[in-house]
Amino acid sequence: MKQKITSIGTIIVGLLLAVGPQFIFKPCPTDEKFMKCFWSCKALIVVGAVVAIAALLQLMAKEAETKKMLAVTALALLVCAILIPTVIIGGCVKPEMACKLLTFPVTHSLSVIGIVLQGLALISKK
Repeated sequence: MKQKITSIGTIIVGLLLAVGPQFIFKPCPTDEKFMKCFWSCKALIVVGAVVAIAALLQLMAKEAETKKMLAVTALALLVCAILIPTVIIGGCVKPEMACKLLTFPVTHSLSVIGIVLQGLALISKK
């Protein structure tokens, strides 16, 4: 039962990471020039989608070893979801921009929730 809860929770986190920056907690508005936060959010679409797919496969998996390997995969992707806007691509320089105030704190929080869920899935006995 705990495995189903962690997998379903991670599916929700992955979908929010993929869809959220585009529709719910939008980054800085773009005019003619795309800023770094725009590209970070585009990368988060892919990462969130793959996290959701890994969690869906984890939900359908029968063997414990397969579930644990998918948990490791999802953990690595969720760490990447934190690293993309902070280290790899980055965001806007000014701290008062929308990406720094709303988008990235929410995506970081979602990533941490996913890391905790997948950590629980990894250490579970079944």
